[in-house]
Amino acid sequence: MNFRTLGFPPLKTATFSLLILYLLGWTAAATAETNVRASVDRSHISSEETFILSLVADTILFTGEPDVSALEKDFHVISRQQSSRTNIINGKVNSSRQWDYTLAPKREGNLTIPAIPMGKYQTRALTITVDKASNQSRGSNGDSVYLESDVTPRTAYVQAELQYTVKIFTSINFLDASLEAPEVDDAVVEATGEQRYQTLVDGRYYQVIERRYSIYPQTSGELTIPALTLQARVEGYRPSMLDPGRLVVKRSQEHRLRIQPPPAEFKGAVWLPAKELVLTESWSNDLDDIQIGDSITRTVNVQAVGLLGSQLPALPSYKLDNAKIYPDQAKIEKADEQSKWSGIRSESMAIIPTKAGEFILPEVRIPWWNTVTNKAEVAILPERRFTVSAPPLIGASTPLTETTQNATLPLAAESSTQSAMADYAPTSPLLWIIISALSLSNIGFAAAWYRARKTETPSKATTPHSDSEATAFSKLKKCIQTGGDASSLRTALIHWGQCYYQRPLSLSQLAMCADELRVYCDALDAQLFGGHSDVIDTKALLDAVKKCRANANVKITSPALSPLYPS
Repeated sequence: MNFRTLGFPPLKTATFSLLILYLLGWTAAATAETNVRASVDRSHISSEETFILSLVADTILFTGEPDVSALEKDFHVISRQQSSRTNIINGKVNSSRQWDYTLAPKREGNLTIPAIPMGKYQTRALTITVDKASNQSRGSNGDSVYLESDVTPRTAYVQAELQYTVKIFTSINFLDASLEAPEVDDAVVEATGEQRYQTLVDGRYYQVIERRYSIYPQTSGELTIPALTLQARVEGYRPSMLDPGRLVVKRSQEHRLRIQPPPAEFKGAVWLPAKELVLTESWSNDLDDIQIGDSITRTVNVQAVGLLGSQLPALPSYKLDNAKIYPDQAKIEKADEQSKWSGIRSESMAIIPTKAGEFILPEVRIPWWNTVTNKAEVAILPERRFTVSAPPLIGASTPLTETTQNATLPLAAESSTQSAMADYAPTSPLLWIIISALSLSNIGFAAAWYRARKTETPSKATTPHSDSEATAFSKLKKCIQTGGDASSLRTALIHWGQCYYQRPLSLSQLAMCADELRVYCDALDAQLFGGHSDVIDTKALLDAVKKCRANANVKITSPALSPLYPS
């Protein structure tokens, strides 16, 4: 091959020979079997020290990547670096790729670095011995960074709350730092807050970062809360803009606790260990003023100290005669630092009475275990009674009257007059004149009362709206055509019904008056108060209203009072 014809400059014979040898050596290295190996810079360390794991492939052409995921069981991977090198010694080419990992142990004892897969190859396993850190790592001995942790109580029941706290003490500035969250086998861990403050330790001020967690063990037996590892870079001994800082690794204490099973004397269906548990209720309306068809919402809260909202049980369900009940989806709330409650479960239901009378909501009882007194207790929500009345002109009682052609006289007044005339037989003409005048005045009062009743302005008892039925129907039609929401549609439908039947009506009463509308009235109530998401066929609703209007000769009116003197 003539390199000059290819445009290359003339090469000296020695240089050309070295190039050929390099290419041949590189090709031989590429075709030879690849070797991989693992090594550590130290095999005996303390729990607060780091070491370097090196993984090497003996060819630069190696294209695989090490799979180090297995290291996370016992080690923190703090940093990773990659490099490659090529050497030509006596015409022999040596090349390699290397990965260096800075590791910190998660626990003490003999830890195994497992075989690491590298492409189709794998390294051999290694063993590291990790000793307990010296007590000199505490602030009382002058260390600038250290950790402390604590857990209370030291013994607990399964699913009861353990309060775990870890504190970072530092007297120097962090360039960056990270502290892992605790991971506890067979337990639920919830972060509950962080606080920062200063404290004085043996005449030296420390900045304290305090993190708090709630731990809920899910099985009885021994529970281990592992030590946490702080990884931080702090200012070097000679700070400068090019100084990346020095690495500091510190560990907290490990905690082992005994978790007890539920005591045999607890007889509740659901195990609820808490410091406090109460039941409360609230209502959307005043229970002293409820009529047929009104919608009232009852919300019951189960509140606990020392339990998550997800641990609290669902309330027992029940039926209520002469009422429609639409339960809403339960709401689960987590603890916050402003509330004394660790967990809250809220259940709401809309109640729409369909008949007047007294209603009774049964007592609610939830057994629980008081972890403070170590005794079984029962949270009780007493039964609730309320009375539902009929709206005006629907089954309402009125004073009994006797109607004549000329006037309607109150029976009480007439009876008293007749009694007076029967008991007293006057003989003086003057007395007859007085009695006649009194009788005429009674008749005149009754006539005036009757005329005033005939001419008084229509009130809520007759028609609650000034719109005509046609105007109300136009508003209902417009609401449907413009895609109004369920609340607006319900209001427009009730308004039309009141104008059509010329009396106050609730949605439930409108459904009782017009069977064509019953399914749509129930669907509106279910959507607004029951949390249902069913789509209402508004076109079919409008057709049903038109059918009612076409049947105008059979309007349903208020039930008439029974005749005073039936024939």
